[in-house]
Amino acid sequence: MKQNFLRFLALISLVIVSMFSPYMANADEKVDYLLGAGDSIRINVFQNPELTTETRVSESGTVSYPLIGEIKIGGKTIQDAEQKIAQALISGGFVQQPQVNIVLLQVRGNQVAVLGMVNRPGRYPLETFNTHLSEMLATAGGVASNAGNGFVMLNGIREGKAYRYEVDLAALFLDDKKSQDILVNNGDVIYITPGNQISILGQVVRPGRFPLESFKMRLADALAMAGGASPSGSDLVVVSGVRDGQSFKKEINIAELFLSKDTAEENFVMAGDQIYVHRAPVYYIYGEAQKPSSYRVERNMTVVQALAQGGGPTVRGTQRSIKLYRRNESGVVEKTSPKLTDPIHADDVLYVEESLF
Repeated sequence: MKQNFLRFLALISLVIVSMFSPYMANADEKVDYLLGAGDSIRINVFQNPELTTETRVSESGTVSYPLIGEIKIGGKTIQDAEQKIAQALISGGFVQQPQVNIVLLQVRGNQVAVLGMVNRPGRYPLETFNTHLSEMLATAGGVASNAGNGFVMLNGIREGKAYRYEVDLAALFLDDKKSQDILVNNGDVIYITPGNQISILGQVVRPGRFPLESFKMRLADALAMAGGASPSGSDLVVVSGVRDGQSFKKEINIAELFLSKDTAEENFVMAGDQIYVHRAPVYYIYGEAQKPSSYRVERNMTVVQALAQGGGPTVRGTQRSIKLYRRNESGVVEKTSPKLTDPIHADDVLYVEESLF
């Protein structure tokens, strides 16, 4: 019975060790910060306040310290730099058993540039040498919302040779692959490229470039990202891009997609497409109308509806005497006396005449 109990304890010990061994390994892998040119430090020696000084590491990696003069600490950890200064004080016979303490005031020597589709692009200090790529992106405010499914490109130097690393944003954050979240080094340049994007222009609420969450997207969903068409926007949308290596251009009536009783054809947009929403067609009304102005031509609008949109005739006007000016296919403006049920076309001009009685 006792042997079985001892075996059980041994098994439990092995399980506990296996659970915590990854964390112990990570702790061993942690690399201390190396002092570099531009770093501001404060050097203190216990019970020797006259030796306290604040200085900056020079481009050559040296600092000037009382009694011992120039001493090179660039490229060393803080602990190694403390030991080197202490040894110099002992060798010079200035302090017998110095207890040197270095405080890092400002990090300037080791920096990483983060550019592209991040919220705060710029140069950021590398405070430790176990900083991962994802942590550096977080320091720069994270990936911008319009980055889409772009790529992370890292350029730097490894073992004296030029180094380049690329990883998909989604893979970096969504996949459980820690090997892709590499460590960054001093002097690295991180650039976030925009992913698949489309341009939405013209009469929309928020024109601009927008990311595609997948390889393609429904046209209606894309317009929704831009806030939809503005009040002055047309129902007609022009989509242009490239399909199968050939230029592509298509006019789509958005209203027909939703109002038609027939099954609507699926219209998708793809990366690089441009969506243009033109100004809605208008007609003009003047003369003895309550509100003479230009108005949007609605679907299947008639003359009487156009007259009502303009507030109807004034007390001196009459709907029995309306003139319509319309440009024909030859570009010549024709004057007619329309029926109240006649359709209104784009750029029509209605003139409400004064009543004779």
